[in-house]
Amino acid sequence: MNVMLIAGLTLREASRRRLILSAALIVLGFVALTAWGFHALATARDPQGRELPHYALMATSGILVILMAFMFSVVLSLGAAFLGALSIGAEIENGTLLAIVPRPLRRAEIAIGKWLGNAILIGGFAAAIAGLEFTVVHLTTGYTPPQPAVAVVYLIAQSAIVLTLTMSLSVRLPAIAAGITTIALFGVAWLGGVVGAVASALQNETVHQAAVVVSLLIPTDGVWRGAVFALEPAAIGASAANPQQANPFATGAPPTTAYLIWCAIWFLAMAYGGIAAFRRRDV
Repeated sequence: MNVMLIAGLTLREASRRRLILSAALIVLGFVALTAWGFHALATARDPQGRELPHYALMATSGILVILMAFMFSVVLSLGAAFLGALSIGAEIENGTLLAIVPRPLRRAEIAIGKWLGNAILIGGFAAAIAGLEFTVVHLTTGYTPPQPAVAVVYLIAQSAIVLTLTMSLSVRLPAIAAGITTIALFGVAWLGGVVGAVASALQNETVHQAAVVVSLLIPTDGVWRGAVFALEPAAIGASAANPQQANPFATGAPPTTAYLIWCAIWFLAMAYGGIAAFRRRDV
């Protein structure tokens, strides 16, 4: 009950700060821009006035959807880092938690409630914009990704990892430092994924193994690969499965079950570590 109370207060605070209104306006703006862009693609003509071939339209739409998903993955992760830094770290710095901690609330309930409220906000934003974008793409071009719902789950999971990491760091670091550190680690993980793909194509086992280690320590890029696999057409997936192809926006296989189990363990360990540190932190 206390966890849900804190989650509700977190959502109410986001509404007070007009974060929900801003997110809604961003969604509408992106959807309108996407509708215009894909409509222009669907009605494009070559110099002879002929329409694009159906396979070319579908392939181009598939690539653009993956690029669009990458953009949203960055936006969602930045938003998660921003919200995570403000949730605990900023409230410790400005003394807001002093009015909450002395009450009959356990610190674990406060941390989990704030995480849940932020996760609902981010997840709702991701689901809303993904659903609208996929609908717009289908209505304008007729293209639908192979597994759109699975892709959305992966994108939300990536944001949840970023949110958890930021909140855990913000218990010990200043809020701004925690947010910047998480964003930097997110960038390192994505760069590690790109380097790993190139190393695999060049058959450089040492660099490839180093990239694997990075993906285990910071699993955001590994989860993003799951979203890519769920969105990419079969032709792109078959091309990415070729070891001679190095494409950071394509993958030949989804994350393995073992890797997903590792991500769950990483998530629980990070969350537990952050809660344990919060219990010991003087506010």
